[in-house]
Amino acid sequence: MKIKHNKPKIIRKGKSYTLKDSPLYKITSKKKLLSILSQASITISDLTKAIGDYSIFIDNKNPQKPRTIEKPNKSLDIYQSRIASLLCRIEPPDFIHSGTKRRSHVTNAKIHLANENTFTTDIKSFFPSTPIEKVFYFFYGVMKCEPDVADLLAKLCTCNGHIPTGSRISMPMSFWANEKMFRELKNLSIQHNVTMTLYVDDITFTGSNVNKIFVNTVKKIITRHGHVMHPKKSILYPKGSVKVITGVVIRNGTALAKNEQHKNLYQDIELLKVFSGKLSPPEKLIDRTLGRINSLSVIESRYKDKARSLWNLIK
Repeated sequence: MKIKHNKPKIIRKGKSYTLKDSPLYKITSKKKLLSILSQASITISDLTKAIGDYSIFIDNKNPQKPRTIEKPNKSLDIYQSRIASLLCRIEPPDFIHSGTKRRSHVTNAKIHLANENTFTTDIKSFFPSTPIEKVFYFFYGVMKCEPDVADLLAKLCTCNGHIPTGSRISMPMSFWANEKMFRELKNLSIQHNVTMTLYVDDITFTGSNVNKIFVNTVKKIITRHGHVMHPKKSILYPKGSVKVITGVVIRNGTALAKNEQHKNLYQDIELLKVFSGKLSPPEKLIDRTLGRINSLSVIESRYKDKARSLWNLIK
């Protein structure tokens, strides 16, 4: 019988604590690090061997925008998932909506329902442009780990000198490694009575003082921290206009799904109707349609009724 091994995953255990209460804070030795990683049966040599152990390939799902994926192999995946779990238990600031319980791209968008000027932007190649030096500084300068421990952690959490693109460590590590920049942007927003939210590297600002001067200041801060504000994804929406924030349409103070999402759902439902009363529809089609409805219902509550209708259709 083939034994199925569970894949590593981020485990929060319902825990939430301050940065200084994290097990990662003030690690004084590599031996202590081993115990924190819950890997008592391994050695420092095992950790060192796992550094840089990635499967690197090109994801061509979007032919117009191929992506390099850096996926950690088994041992490294276990270590990174453990570190990511500990990072995700640190209490996040109120402006971050990614990787946070009961928050999502939708809650991120709904913060910006106000009929005011809005600026949306994201950071170009965010993970690859976050170097190992910033990761080291987080563990050494912020978490107060000993230099040799911080160096080992930084090497475990990076690939070819930067944050990897296909690891569970990528999202939480990218925030903490760049926290100084995000805090600076938040302080700027507070000074100008502007609402700011963050979803991974998507940054949104809303308020009457969001103008070209404010945008230029945001750009200067991001540039000073070694990043590039994505030129094609940086949009200044004037008051009263329809805006798109982390995939959600905001119009007249209401959150709506994109037309493309409505179209895809309609096409799937029409396919299901073909099977109605005849053959059982493919499970893949059922799962995909339910997934689309669930995604839409998070944005527009009226789709909860459609979910009930769909169940009647596939019974």
